[in-house]
Amino acid sequence: MANWLIAAQLQTLGGMANPSPKRSLTGLSAEPRPSWNSYQRSRKPYGTDLPAAPAFDFQQLCETFGVNTQVALLGRNSRPHDAKTARQCAGDMTVLSTNGAVARLALICIIGFAFTTARSQPPDAFSVKVVSQLDLPAFGAGVAVAWSEDGSRVAVASQFGDFLTVWDSSGHRVNQIRRAGGGPTLGGSIAFVAGSSRLVFPPPDAVPDSAAFSVWDIAAAKLVATVNGPQPGDEYALNRADHFMTSHDETILAMATRGGPSWKRFRNNIAVFDTRSWQPLRTAAVPHSVSSLCLFGHDRLLGLGTVNSGVLVVLDALSGATMTEIRAYKNSKYGAVLLGVIAGSPDGDLLLTGVSSWILNGGAYHDTPELKAWDTAMGSTEAVRLFRVKDGARVASFPAARGPIRQAQWDPKGRYVAFVDNDRGLFLWGPPWQHLSYKKIDLPTKSFALSVSPDGNRIAVTTDHGARVYSLAVVQ
Repeated sequence: MANWLIAAQLQTLGGMANPSPKRSLTGLSAEPRPSWNSYQRSRKPYGTDLPAAPAFDFQQLCETFGVNTQVALLGRNSRPHDAKTARQCAGDMTVLSTNGAVARLALICIIGFAFTTARSQPPDAFSVKVVSQLDLPAFGAGVAVAWSEDGSRVAVASQFGDFLTVWDSSGHRVNQIRRAGGGPTLGGSIAFVAGSSRLVFPPPDAVPDSAAFSVWDIAAAKLVATVNGPQPGDEYALNRADHFMTSHDETILAMATRGGPSWKRFRNNIAVFDTRSWQPLRTAAVPHSVSSLCLFGHDRLLGLGTVNSGVLVVLDALSGATMTEIRAYKNSKYGAVLLGVIAGSPDGDLLLTGVSSWILNGGAYHDTPELKAWDTAMGSTEAVRLFRVKDGARVASFPAARGPIRQAQWDPKGRYVAFVDNDRGLFLWGPPWQHLSYKKIDLPTKSFALSVSPDGNRIAVTTDHGARVYSLAVVQ
């Protein structure tokens, strides 16, 4: 920044004079400005906890550039505060004199301005580059994708869940499993368990209504277990795992059914299992139908998106106790939203949610400008929101995506949160959140799901032909 300003001033002064070639900025006594890298990981908002700008020795500056100190003080007392006034200041000084000392005096003012005001610019805290990409072809469009706990394998469900295909990290196919029936699956849930040797997915056809999900052995390509839901003996919707997710070590699986208070025999819609024995560890009931689920906060917390209520619920993952509820979207006379996307940060501080569908109210509001504006906002500027868990405050909205939003997941290292929209966009959004530091990757097709690798340096997204893996270089 200082170099640019100095160059601009010398051009303004018409190149009247240059500092002595024997002098250089390296001789100044000013200490270098602290690197922004030391602040990028701070949780405090930008500008609230920064050190004072480094001081510089004005006397030595004058001596370095050969300017009389008494003359220089004329300019020092009216130090410019922006580039425009800096140019005006330099212009005014040319009226006093046309010798080289004036040019050097202007140079001193610009250096002081750079040292004291450069800190007002926000840091370039987050950037991502795509290093390479790898296509994983499958039968039909991919609808769900997941990485193994060590990042050595990736699994994709395709053709509405008829095929489960597993590849190694180099793109070599390990095996493919044919799932017989069971209906179309678009929830985006698939998971590795048992040291990444088995897959969890909604069950095939011809299973009882009590079934929540099934387990397949990858090497043998066969079904090895079917696990009951939170209300065995009751109807399908009160047991089937529409959404589920495993812990990072694959030992815990949390699931949610589509059941809710409106169902006659509703008791529980959340269940947590030990994947080593498939014994239920906990069941719980939330007073909403659940439309999305995530484990976060080092797998201690369970985040839930809901249907038509605009509410996010956070539970203790093991006890099932409700920790907090966040009103993500207010009740509106214009319509209702379904929060089909939820992702929580590794430290448990933040929750991202996205609108995956919304319903417009008719009647008196039909075709009004207000309803149209609300409809547009839900599908664009307000389709993605970020909240602070401890007090439910909205941190930011993300205006660049286009709804419906499909799926989101946080980088395990906390550097960014990734999500896919309905316009072939893969977004990686990183701090500082209010400055909208993000990277958009244009996908070859629309995508239903994504998964971030354990090291956060690869993202697998589903495509119309299977999946694509992006290898990333993340700078923060």
